[in-house]
Amino acid sequence: MDFPRPQRGNASQHVLVTMLAEFWRKTDLWLPARVVVRLAEDVGLSRSAVTTALSRLAARGVLENDGGGRASRYRFSAAARERLVVGHQQVTEFGDPTAGWDHRWTAVAFSVPETDRDIREAFRARLRWLGFAPIYGALWFSPRDLVARVSETAEGYNVEDFMAFRVEDAALEGRRPALVNSEELPARYADFADRNQNRLRTLGQQDGDSTEVFRMRIETMDEWRAFPWDDPGMPYELLPPEWPLRQARSTFIEVYNGTTERSEQYLRCVLSELAPEAVPGISMSGIP
Repeated sequence: MDFPRPQRGNASQHVLVTMLAEFWRKTDLWLPARVVVRLAEDVGLSRSAVTTALSRLAARGVLENDGGGRASRYRFSAAARERLVVGHQQVTEFGDPTAGWDHRWTAVAFSVPETDRDIREAFRARLRWLGFAPIYGALWFSPRDLVARVSETAEGYNVEDFMAFRVEDAALEGRRPALVNSEELPARYADFADRNQNRLRTLGQQDGDSTEVFRMRIETMDEWRAFPWDDPGMPYELLPPEWPLRQARSTFIEVYNGTTERSEQYLRCVLSELAPEAVPGISMSGIP
């Protein structure tokens, strides 16, 4: 199973996974392709882009397909559902200013032969998603306790030549790991917060347009869940006082929670019309 990585701009597979994961990650019920197309069109994807994305996500092992033509239907694979539940928690907790730090790091060193380049790149991508950043070549650091997750990931990718261990921050000699891109990320966080302020103004003016509210929810989640790929989530005490992640997270939660109720109403309306048997599979919630 290989989830699509975030890209700048509208990437159909990434948007589609974001959209479906918002309400369909906890069920093994099938969702007719016509419903997926209808919902995806409402968040800005073309019918042809959705068709191609569904095919490619099935080839990646993210989705399962049953039937063909007008009877075609999809659901997340069991492995994808398991990872999405964990991933959703990781994404919604990202940037939480109340999360403490035990002043320890998880370090990972590994070696993958050049002949297994695809495995090496996939393993690196997974480490980045878990919250690691490279320090020196194949030495990666994270401020969280992820030794067990690294072992699971290495086993999943058949990477045997690795070592994961915990390091006390006070025991480090030399410079502390510089994991964050301090030039690009602040501007991205600030832009994201500005877009969310515009969304909040629109939400305050909306009068029953549930389609636009649903689209707003998917857009802000799709943008937000790309940040952990580029930011390992350093403890706030190690970041500059003006670091804009806190404000970006605050606006994200406000938009996300503010769109929950009307987005679910919209989904129930669409599914009731096109696939009433799938309505029990809908699962949506806000962030506490």
